[in-house]
Amino acid sequence: MRKGSPLLAQVLLLVVAVAIAAQIISLAMAGLLPGGREQFTFGDVAAAVRNRAEVTREKQTLTVEIVGSKPSGWERDIRLESRARATLAGLLGIPREQVLIENDVELPGGALVMSLLNRPATGLEEPFEQGADRAFEDYAAAVRLPDGRWVVIATRLPWLGSGASILLLWVAINILVLVPLAWLFTRRLVRPIRAFAETAEAAGRGDPDAAFAETGPREVRKAARALDEMQRKIAGAVDERTRLIAAIAHDLRTPLTRLRFRAENVEPEQREKIVADIERMDAMIGGVLAFARGETKVERRRLDLTALVQSMADDLAETGADVTVAEAAPIEVTADPIALRRLVGNLLDNAVRYGGGATCRLLREGMEAVLLVEDDGPGLPDESLERVFEPFERGDSARDPATGGVGLGLALARGIARAHGGDVRLERRAEGGLRAELRLPAAEPLR
Repeated sequence: MRKGSPLLAQVLLLVVAVAIAAQIISLAMAGLLPGGREQFTFGDVAAAVRNRAEVTREKQTLTVEIVGSKPSGWERDIRLESRARATLAGLLGIPREQVLIENDVELPGGALVMSLLNRPATGLEEPFEQGADRAFEDYAAAVRLPDGRWVVIATRLPWLGSGASILLLWVAINILVLVPLAWLFTRRLVRPIRAFAETAEAAGRGDPDAAFAETGPREVRKAARALDEMQRKIAGAVDERTRLIAAIAHDLRTPLTRLRFRAENVEPEQREKIVADIERMDAMIGGVLAFARGETKVERRRLDLTALVQSMADDLAETGADVTVAEAAPIEVTADPIALRRLVGNLLDNAVRYGGGATCRLLREGMEAVLLVEDDGPGLPDESLERVFEPFERGDSARDPATGGVGLGLALARGIARAHGGDVRLERRAEGGLRAELRLPAAEPLR
């Protein structure tokens, strides 16, 4: 199959290849299986009944067994069995009612299949035209003796001696050969689609290195090119917007600096208000710059998240903040170290600033690292738990800007988390305060 062939052509090739392989197996079995074996006839069965003796021919045996009662379940005949009864009864010179015939198909449910494929007997069927020369291989017979006992005649064939056994072997060989062949072809078809799905999943987690490989069927290659182009356009648009925001925020600091100098010449009672407004605007600009930098492309590497959280908690504790790590499982993540420190730092700062302190718990749930940052503060109303993640949105509109932020910390934290394939959310604690939950994909354990 030529590289990049359409998926329809590859599936069609799979079907054709399996069909050809099945025919080859059938031809090989037809040539390799033993043939030309002489079969028992109705004449042999009649002789075995008269002589009460088994007949052996070419490692196959016509068995004879005398029982006290007639075999059960043989009463209902199909047309073939009725004709066989008439044939054997005629050869023995006895009434048809003293002969029972059962089609002996050695397959699970074989008798049921034969009854479905043949019409029920009427009891008026004619004997087989071949008479004594008719092959008896697929039947078992029971003949009532004058003393009331029954003699049961059946064929015992060697392995592969009957058509049923040959059919079972043919099915088994087909399964052993065709299933691996179909698996190999299907695996070849699915491999590029699986790689495509894994790349899409990585791109959805924000992996900047996720690139769609242009391999596999033509349709998959075309979709990969389209998504790669879409990723490039989206990344370009985001970079352009980020650079624009950063440039505007940076340029605003120049007039603010001039205003700060000019405020020195203003009357003292007005100077404090002007300087306070300038400081507030400068803080907002700083937040915008941090937010813009947080959305830029990051450099990722394997990091010890446990050590990072513990070190940041220790740094805050040294400044007098009430920050403790109550539980810390050893977890590593793949992330940008600067962005991750900014993310964790924002969560800890919020808990200390608005909740009076922070208690950290670091857990591993499956393939996710979970950081819980809890505080005992006043918390937030339910309607604000999601709104505070919007840029410039603060949980308390009346909060003093001197003690609070400009409303970009949580927006920045969520942006960094989602860029790493995770997320951040807030929830109210039953005992009071808030719980910030950070989830990030955990790195695979090193072997």
